[in-house]
Amino acid sequence: MLNDVFEESRKRILRAFPERQIYLRSGGEVSYYVFGTKLQMAIVGVISFLALWSLITLFNLIWGHNPFRAPAKEVKRVKAQYERLLEDSRAKEANARLMLDQQRESFKQVTQNLEEKHETLSQIFKSGNTEVEATELTRAEYAKSRVLMSPKIRSAIPRQDRTKIVKKASLENRENVDGTLLKISDTQDSILEDAETQTLDRIENSRAIIRSTDLNIETVLQSGPLGKGGLFIDLSDKERRVGENGFGSRIASIKARVAEAEALDDALISFPFGHPIEVDNFRTSSYGTRKDPFTKRPTFHEGVDFASYRLAPIVATAAGTVSYVGRKGGYGRIVEIDHGHGFVTRYAHLEKSYVKRGQRIEKGHKIGGMGSTGRSTSTHLHYEIHFQGRVYDPDRFLKAGNYVQQD
Repeated sequence: MLNDVFEESRKRILRAFPERQIYLRSGGEVSYYVFGTKLQMAIVGVISFLALWSLITLFNLIWGHNPFRAPAKEVKRVKAQYERLLEDSRAKEANARLMLDQQRESFKQVTQNLEEKHETLSQIFKSGNTEVEATELTRAEYAKSRVLMSPKIRSAIPRQDRTKIVKKASLENRENVDGTLLKISDTQDSILEDAETQTLDRIENSRAIIRSTDLNIETVLQSGPLGKGGLFIDLSDKERRVGENGFGSRIASIKARVAEAEALDDALISFPFGHPIEVDNFRTSSYGTRKDPFTKRPTFHEGVDFASYRLAPIVATAAGTVSYVGRKGGYGRIVEIDHGHGFVTRYAHLEKSYVKRGQRIEKGHKIGGMGSTGRSTSTHLHYEIHFQGRVYDPDRFLKAGNYVQQD
């Protein structure tokens, strides 16, 4: 029975869409096109779908813009909702303007507070009508100043707890300064105290390193391009009475310590703390009295000898300028480097040199290759350190260099 239904449907389709042929005659030639049942059904289906889609779209357009579709109650509801949204927007705008005005007033208040803070800090530097000047220390002034060799001894005033100083100054101005400014003041004083402590640590560390070489600190600083450096705070009796807390004097002292720390750092750069050979080596002779390898008689050895393979890389032990390259008597081929602050290093018995006179080099720069030129028994490096024309034991600087690296 199902087959009969399908067969009947097929016959109806064939009757509705029989095979059609279209003939075209052009230029005396006839051609034809065959439209089968399936093709006709597809064309009809596409046309029907497009027509239906157009009708639905037209209906939606007409129905959507129909002014009589929505009832009056719906119109009133939408209008009321719109008015509420409009009022909310106006209220938010008013609140935003109010907050902006409050922020402006707050900004003005903060500005006034900062000005009051500035006046308060200015009062710390004053006592009565006398003002303590915290002079800016330039490098040129530093070159003409005396060295503040010991901040604990040469300070203008004895060191005291920064918290006590701040508390005393705050009590005098607490009625005119709010809690926020007091917190800012405490923070600033804490930062100042930490900076002072760190500066003192830098100074003491630098002094300890220099003392480990048995050199006089003041002599080293005098040999620098800027003189001794450091500002000596010599306060008169009148200046000593400036402010019971001595805050202005302490500021000047701190600046002097910072200047001294910078001078010591500059000096330490000139110290030949590095090792002259960057490969494995062993010592063959130390500094001081020894038996001469040629005459077997006691003699004074002005450097340290290190042995390694031929052309082993020899490097600068500190930054500086090459002051001499060439041969010099029993030293053979040598390189001399002027490191500043009175320091000169000499590298002797070289096989080759890789630098030129006047060349600026950094610490660790390769300057030559180990050899056995001059008065030498075998391949080695003779290394000397001179300070202000006097020879010093390189071991002191090598040991201090190990300390600097560990630090």
